[in-house]
Amino acid sequence: MKELYDYNIWANHKTLDSLEPLTNEQFTAPMGGSFASIRDTVVHIIGAEWIWWQRCIGERPKGLLDPASFPDVAACRERWKEIEDGYLSLVKNADLDEDVTYINRHGNQYTYSIGKILLHNANHSTYHRGQIVTLLRQVGAKPAVTDYLVFIDERSPQ
Repeated sequence: MKELYDYNIWANHKTLDSLEPLTNEQFTAPMGGSFASIRDTVVHIIGAEWIWWQRCIGERPKGLLDPASFPDVAACRERWKEIEDGYLSLVKNADLDEDVTYINRHGNQYTYSIGKILLHNANHSTYHRGQIVTLLRQVGAKPAVTDYLVFIDERSPQ
């Protein structure tokens, strides 16, 4: 699980790096994807990671983050740092078999183990990073390569 979260953090950083060259207009322009813009897609990932982390540590967040609170890539990067640190602590210290019960924003109650939540969260982030790749190509920008084996190669001494 630690390696999966090291990878997830690395991939999130690579994705943010690929957004740095965008103009504010490109970052926030309506794109017609699952979310209104590249920014809104990034904030969805951040918000989902935040909600799942909060649930795993016993908090009960009521909703996702507001994209308008993230005017630029730097604001996204800053918020993600706290969440990353939280996940690294969680992966290191939590009982992955411990159950978490929560009520989602639609009022439905669910119970999953922390380990299953962590796997879901990393997979969810990967899915939406893939959407960002498509959106970046649509604006003529170069997306990051976030393949797991690239992560492995970058970590390994040559």
